[in-house]
Amino acid sequence: MATIKNLSALATLLVVAVALLPRTTVGNPNCAKGMTADCGSSLFQIIILADTFEPTNECCRELVKAGKKCHNQFVELILSKHKGIRGTISDVHRRSNETWNNCVAATKSVSPPEPAH
Repeated sequence: MATIKNLSALATLLVVAVALLPRTTVGNPNCAKGMTADCGSSLFQIIILADTFEPTNECCRELVKAGKKCHNQFVELILSKHKGIRGTISDVHRRSNETWNNCVAATKSVSPPEPAH
């Protein structure tokens, strides 16, 4: 019974940590200011954990708006603190670059949302 409680507490801590990671930045504390926790969590799952889904167009807009330098800083921060990556560091960098390139292409082909009246 105690083991189940410990695992439950650990799982809760992991979920909270993943949700908070996208808000952490290196070098420029405001670079990821406009990125939502959902988007940051999705990018974390894709780049670090090798999930195969694609980020939403809105998430791609947030990523591209934050900039390549911010994206790279985020990935390096995660690599320095997170030991549970899937594959090698080279795999993470490859997924990071693929995600960035796909998001840049997606934001060029999708028109921005209509302004509210």
